[in-house]
Amino acid sequence: MNKQNTLFAAFIRQYQGRLRSFIRGMGVAAHSVDDIAQETFITAYKKLDEFDQEKDFGNWLYGIARNILRNELRKNARQNRIMDEKLSQFLLDEYELDYEPSDNKGDEVMALQECIQQLPEKSKTLLNKKYSEEWKTPTLSEHFSMSDTAIRLALMRIRKKLKTCMDYRLDYDQQY
Repeated sequence: MNKQNTLFAAFIRQYQGRLRSFIRGMGVAAHSVDDIAQETFITAYKKLDEFDQEKDFGNWLYGIARNILRNELRKNARQNRIMDEKLSQFLLDEYELDYEPSDNKGDEVMALQECIQQLPEKSKTLLNKKYSEEWKTPTLSEHFSMSDTAIRLALMRIRKKLKTCMDYRLDYDQQY
C-alpha cells in the first residue's frame, strides 16, 4: 500500500463516525447512511488529487456528501433514502451559510423534531405551512384569520420556544 492509500485509510478511520452522523443529521434514513457514506468515501478517493491539502479534510468530505445528497434529492422519486425531502433541502441550504457542524452528531435535528412534536397543534400547523409548504405571510394571515404582524409574532414565539426546548434537550443530553 502506497503512502497516499495509507493516509486515506487513516482519514477514513478518523472521519467515518462524524461523516455518518453528518449524513444522518441531513435527514437520510438510517438504513441508507452507510451507503451514502461509502459513496462519499469512494468519490473522495477518486478525487483525491483535487483535494487542497491546506484545507480541512472533514469539510471536504462533508461537501462531497452534500453533493451526493443533492443528487439523491433529485432522484428521490425512484428511491426513498431521504426521510423528509423538504427538511433535508432546508438543512442543506442552511449548511451552505458556513454552518460549522457541532460535535453533537445530529442531536440537533433529533432535538428539533422532538421539540416540534411537543408544540400545540396550531403551532405545528403554522410551522408546517410556513417552512414545509412555503406559504407566504399574507396567505398564512388569511388561512389563520390573523394579521400579518400576528403571524410574524407567532412564528417568532414558536422559534423562541423551539430554541429554548432544544437548548434544554441538548444541554441535558450532554450532562448525562
